[in-house]
Amino acid sequence: MLRRLRWRRAGAGELETIVSRLEQWPCEVGGATRHMFALSVIEAQGVASLRLASDDHRWAAAVVFPNRLVVPCGDASVIEEAGSPARRWRLLVGDRATGDAVLHHTPPDPALIVHDQRFFVVDVDRVPGPTELPDPGLRRAEAADLDVLADLAVQLHVDDHFGPDPGRLGWRGYRQRLEGSVRQGLAYCVGPVGKPVFKLERSVSSRRWGVQLAGIVAAPEARGQGLGRAAVAAAVRAALAEGPRGRRITLHVRADNPAAHAAYLAAGFVDREAWRLAVRS
Repeated sequence: MLRRLRWRRAGAGELETIVSRLEQWPCEVGGATRHMFALSVIEAQGVASLRLASDDHRWAAAVVFPNRLVVPCGDASVIEEAGSPARRWRLLVGDRATGDAVLHHTPPDPALIVHDQRFFVVDVDRVPGPTELPDPGLRRAEAADLDVLADLAVQLHVDDHFGPDPGRLGWRGYRQRLEGSVRQGLAYCVGPVGKPVFKLERSVSSRRWGVQLAGIVAAPEARGQGLGRAAVAAAVRAALAEGPRGRRITLHVRADNPAAHAAYLAAGFVDREAWRLAVRS
């Protein structure tokens, strides 16, 4: 009799095996690169946020922050059989196969918006130097920048079709989250203190696993001037300087955003694979 696949919590004694499986997962982009976010969560928090489903031959995992985030990893066929690793979530991010496997088990919801994305990875040989693409003044964000950073986050929310303008309540939510990023030194911007015109964040910042850039947006009045590509290139150079030459640096971007694709390619990224993002607005 076949055993039905079910999700379960990971045990502390499984940590080494989980890390090894994610790091060595066979895929063109490389397991450690594709699973950077999950590996960084394990690095920071252990296995508390991990869910596993497996049989004798197949294995899948998911990072689950209840009512917030689910990041599926591993074998999509396992997720197809086991179902969603989280009953409720607001944001799903993952490679297309595992993301779609979770969405297959997600009930219809008029508030659910599903995006095609592309997963970009830095090729160190393509990163432009500071003379080729000068740093436009990228700096760590400060507390005085928070109000405008929240404005920029709302702008990105609308630009990326996450839903309509979330209003004052949504603005406060973005500001609260950004406050934590600023405190941890993970938010960067360009422009005078208190009046930034560009922001980006690190959703992953790990010496072992690498850096993932996120939340990249320029104010409307600052677009079309090459600011994005210059700032992203500066962020890539800074991240490479912190670690070994082969350090992994990634981001994911909406598939139908050619202007962003061009900026990231100019900053040294290459388009590697299809990703999925889904959000409840």
